[in-house]
Amino acid sequence: MPGRILVVDDEPLKRITLQIELTEHGYEVFEAADAAAARRILDARPIDVVVTDVRMPGLSGLDLLTYVKSAYPTVEVILMTAYATIDTAVLAIKRGAHDYITKPFTTPELIVKLDALFAGRQVGQPERSVETFGRLVAASQSMRRLFEQLRGVAPTGRTVLLVGESGTGKELLAEAIHQLSPRAQMPLVRLSCAGLPADVLEGELFGHERGTVAGATRQKAGRFELASGGTLVLDEVDEIPPELQVRLLRVIEGQEVERAGGEHGVKVDVRLICTTRADLLKCVQAGRFREDLYYRLNVMQFFVPPLRERPDDIPLLAQHFVKKHGGLVANRPVRIAQHALDELLRRRWPGNVRELEHVIERALVFCGGDEIRPEHVVPVGDGATTESGNGSAVTATGSTLAMSEEPRLGLNETVADIERRMILMALRQCNNNQARAANRLGIPRTTLRDKMARYSIASTEADSRAETPA
Repeated sequence: MPGRILVVDDEPLKRITLQIELTEHGYEVFEAADAAAARRILDARPIDVVVTDVRMPGLSGLDLLTYVKSAYPTVEVILMTAYATIDTAVLAIKRGAHDYITKPFTTPELIVKLDALFAGRQVGQPERSVETFGRLVAASQSMRRLFEQLRGVAPTGRTVLLVGESGTGKELLAEAIHQLSPRAQMPLVRLSCAGLPADVLEGELFGHERGTVAGATRQKAGRFELASGGTLVLDEVDEIPPELQVRLLRVIEGQEVERAGGEHGVKVDVRLICTTRADLLKCVQAGRFREDLYYRLNVMQFFVPPLRERPDDIPLLAQHFVKKHGGLVANRPVRIAQHALDELLRRRWPGNVRELEHVIERALVFCGGDEIRPEHVVPVGDGATTESGNGSAVTATGSTLAMSEEPRLGLNETVADIERRMILMALRQCNNNQARAANRLGIPRTTLRDKMARYSIASTEADSRAETPA
């Protein structure tokens, strides 16, 4: 019986028992200890039915029911309660619950209700829809909802503030907002405010007259003038020095720019989109960002979730990048093995979507065939992290393939170094079982033995050496 179930209960034994027994019946089951964890799961992946306890620490099951029916009206809710009364049942049904079940109950009793619920649907479990927004694709609930919100705000001309970690796609979101606006045929101008000296940033933003600054042999229009009629995207807006923030505020309020050394203002018509990794309100409280400018920019604020909080997007994005960079393998069809996808899903992705794209690019180069396997998606660079079995982040130092910009080794030696590290990692992950390690690497066991002899790898070496960079 198809279907995705989310079990929410603060009693670990009951929660895990339901997860195991419902999974054995054929459902895909997720579990959460409280309403807050349940909301994060709902935002990250598609769920058909929430089975939740009524009494839990923090938000109750009825509170969770209200949230679910508001945010995800197609998701059904079944309440579990040891305090079943007519009043509780009536209240639950009024709030949109599909049904309730009284504790103690057996799993088969719950299965009867779930099977009936799915059998009563006119259409079976739908495939997860994929949405596009400009050059972005997503399947997760959180990103699809963000796309919907941005489609609504794009035509309005309002100032937009995009907040999120580096690599989450804020620049592409800004581009898509511009393309969906009435200004789409006008200029889209970008400026990164990070790392620029104040005088350079001032000239870039507002322009200058000839001879007003060193080397200014001609008049220069700033980005506000260049974007007039269109959209200006200011990346890392929190990096603007305080002395320039007041000038930026005046331009936003008056839609008029005064170049350095100029005697008259220049009227502009600019739609502003700003991005930041920082919490601007905390910057205001720390005295690094003007409060009045914060409220001018914070007209329409949107949070872009990190990749680790939307795992449903990882397989979709991985395949998207395989197609995008197909030229690396002469545009041959390349599939991603399930074990490789599992490896990608275990990662924490501190670099977010940008990091995933780079990993797929390298995998296409490494695979040399028609299939990307786990050994091809080894992270490159220090501090790469994966998700351990208990959900904690593990630093994959031993599985890091660090290649400096100026390698001291020759090409053949560098390739050999990479191959040796892959073998060590495979042996470690397979508990030194050579047959399993060879299968994981996609080579015959005899070839693995030959390579182990070539690289002087003892059968017990992986446990100690795989954790130490070569």
